[in-house]
Amino acid sequence: MKRGRTAGQVLPLIAVCLTALLGFAGISVDVGYLEYRQQAQQTATDAAAVGGAQQLAISNCTNASGASSAAQYDAAGNGFANGGLGNTVSVQATSPPASGPYAGNACAVSVTITTEHVATFFSRMFGWQNGMPESTQAVGTVNANGGACIYLLSRSTWSSFNSPVNVQAQTCPININYSADFDGGTIASPYIGYAGPSPNYGGTDFTMASPAKMLPVADPCPEIPGCAYLAANPPSQTNCQGVNMPNTGGTINPGCYTYLNFNGGTVTMNPGVYTITQNMNTNQTNINGSGVTFYIPAGANPPQWDGETVNLSPPTSGSESGVLYYQVPTNTNNPDLNGPDVNMQGLIYAPGAQINIDGNAGKYLVIVAGSANFNGDTADDFASPPPQGSYIKTAVLGE
Repeated sequence: MKRGRTAGQVLPLIAVCLTALLGFAGISVDVGYLEYRQQAQQTATDAAAVGGAQQLAISNCTNASGASSAAQYDAAGNGFANGGLGNTVSVQATSPPASGPYAGNACAVSVTITTEHVATFFSRMFGWQNGMPESTQAVGTVNANGGACIYLLSRSTWSSFNSPVNVQAQTCPININYSADFDGGTIASPYIGYAGPSPNYGGTDFTMASPAKMLPVADPCPEIPGCAYLAANPPSQTNCQGVNMPNTGGTINPGCYTYLNFNGGTVTMNPGVYTITQNMNTNQTNINGSGVTFYIPAGANPPQWDGETVNLSPPTSGSESGVLYYQVPTNTNNPDLNGPDVNMQGLIYAPGAQINIDGNAGKYLVIVAGSANFNGDTADDFASPPPQGSYIKTAVLGE
């Protein structure tokens, strides 16, 4: 009789233990599910922050509302739309961030996603009937310290670096989507990549890195705010005029020109955009221009900069910031940027053409072309990026 009573007393204890074990097992399931949901939500938050930063990069950090809209769009694309899941999801995108290490940074966007009621299974037994809240945060920012100096995008055309060329690109790579003839001279770059056949070597002195195989690179124009702006907003080509400058030179204002013929002397180009719909010839003219952008539409003949001295620099602010020369991708005519004393800085963009260039002295220069012939007996000096970083801006996660 005593044994029977003892056995009966153990049953309640077993029931209590089983209940506790089931509770711990249930909580483990809930914790695992919450971790899964948190990872999915963090992924969406990171994507939203990078998407917002991409809009900032395109706008040169001036479009805060566009950054917020892009972040909201990317969050929704990853399953976390603002007001979604029965109005339990909140997506907040702020540029510039109001707090933290990026507070007040116009080139950053902060994204916070909060889900008020993440459903649980067993935790409801312990007072969480409506699920648990979950919040994730990320900051996307614009990185302006990367990018190459030379992009040669053609997949079928050889480029040439002809002696006594002296390419000094010590802070930025050279990317060649096909291949090149290196025929003497000196090239200093931390990375020289080619995606096509092996290059031909002719005694070139590679002082930092030798050419190496790479995957093809994309046109960087979408990551250069001024270039992206011109691609989306071509200047007007109406009411254009032709101008023959006298051989004594003079001053010319921005606008649309069917042709520009410079015939000697010194020409000063006032700041602004110069659209050339047919031809531009310099004819041994000294050309000076600060804050200028040349726009070459389809069908136009690119300029032949053969002047005695060429000193040209792009705008440092505004929509065309950083762009000295923009030739639409469908224009395959080849610009000749030659001359005994060529001093240029900024972006030279002609992705459908072959650029012929003789030299550049001491300015920050970025070339994007189909292919190129470097022929200078003066230094093709790409120098160091300006203090604000390279023209090529990319979106990255800040935190």
